Amino acid sequence: MSFPPSVRPITDAKRVLCVAAHPDDLDFGAAGTVARWVESGLEVTYLLVTRGDAGGFDDTPREQMPLLREAEQLAAAQAVGVEQVEFLEGYADGTLTPSLDLRRDIAREIRRVRPAPSISRSPRCTPT
Repeated sequence: MSFPPSVRPITDAKRVLCVAAHPDDLDFGAAGTVARWVESGLEVTYLLVTRGDAGGFDDTPREQMPLLREAEQLAAAQAVGVEQVEFLEGYADGTLTPSLDLRRDIAREIRRVRPAPSISRSPRCTPT
């Protein structure tokens, strides 16, 4: 098995916005890359669309799940050096669908964080 060559690093990147539907999506999909970006001096922000309220398979009461998943996400982000973690309001885990409202809310965060369009180094992450 062989892998395609790595994308050449973007030398003028300053900020990265990583967008994911659920807490832990970025941790399982891009944490190593994110840790390397932070180590190299990039400012990384996570944007989570839901708080993961439908997640988990234990006896945690459902009403406590969003608080637990949010705390876990904050700790995981801190472990790789990410200081800015944002959660969108009003989107429930398990019922998330593409919509104009969702697009508007993500676009608002893109404008706030200001990552410039460029080649992505990792799924779900846009370097600037």
